[in-house]
Amino acid sequence: MGSESSKITGSKDPAKPKNKKISVPTRKQSVNTGRVTLPPTIKIATSISCTNGFLVNENDRKLQVDRPDVNRNRSGSGSSERSNSIKYKSHPVPCRYRNLIQGCFQNPHEVIGRRILKRTAELRPDFAKFYFALTQEQREEIEESIKYLLKKTVCNVDFLDEIQRMAENFGERFVPFRSIGFKADFFATVADATIKECAFLDNAIHPAHQTLSAFSQFITMVFSSVRDGYYNEMRRLRRTSNSFSTGSNSSCRRKKPSLDSSTTSELPLSVRSMSPSNESRLSDECFTPIHECDEGFLKPPEMVSTRTN
Repeated sequence: MGSESSKITGSKDPAKPKNKKISVPTRKQSVNTGRVTLPPTIKIATSISCTNGFLVNENDRKLQVDRPDVNRNRSGSGSSERSNSIKYKSHPVPCRYRNLIQGCFQNPHEVIGRRILKRTAELRPDFAKFYFALTQEQREEIEESIKYLLKKTVCNVDFLDEIQRMAENFGERFVPFRSIGFKADFFATVADATIKECAFLDNAIHPAHQTLSAFSQFITMVFSSVRDGYYNEMRRLRRTSNSFSTGSNSSCRRKKPSLDSSTTSELPLSVRSMSPSNESRLSDECFTPIHECDEGFLKPPEMVSTRTN
């Protein structure tokens, strides 16, 4: 028997369940077996192949980035196509040279056309002969056209198609001057004079070799199109002249058979076309062979006629 305090502490609480077992995780001792365990791979659902054919949740779709589809073949890839397009659109004159050219033309250049023609006349005597054969009005027109060409091409230095169009139109204007003595070879001398005169516009701000290199690349590109426009206009004029001449000849040929057919129907048949007769034999006497003498000289026609009789 004990006291009341011992009874209270010894009494069991009816609210608590009976026979309750507390589970304690058992710890296993890790044994070093010498094998290296790799962490599991995590797949990111960016395509159907990564999701193993299952659909993606809407929340996952929001995290995906829309990428454009690029057609990739075995022969090439999207990067090669982009590089080819860049090469096709690349400018023959570098960007720093283009900026240099535009900066030079911000200086005064109102008489650059006259300077170019005078320098060309000094470099080539046959061009000087052509230049002085022009009238004063024609000289001023050519000077203004050269200045206008340079100003417009420098303003549109980044657009190759526009430069080509303006240069070809400039070259077409020199075709009528062939009658005065203009030659296509003059364009090369004019280009050299243009490079030298344009280099003076820099006023020695940049190194001389850099300025000459920039203008030589640019002026060579421009005057190649100028020469193409000159030859294209010459071909066009030749085609038109040939078509006109062939058209006139064909009309004359069409008229001749009509006259021949009307006249031949009225004329009688020739004797040679009929059956052979005595008259035809007599007519063949002119084709008799000519005999030679023993000495090698030809016999007179009287002897030939007597022998045939």
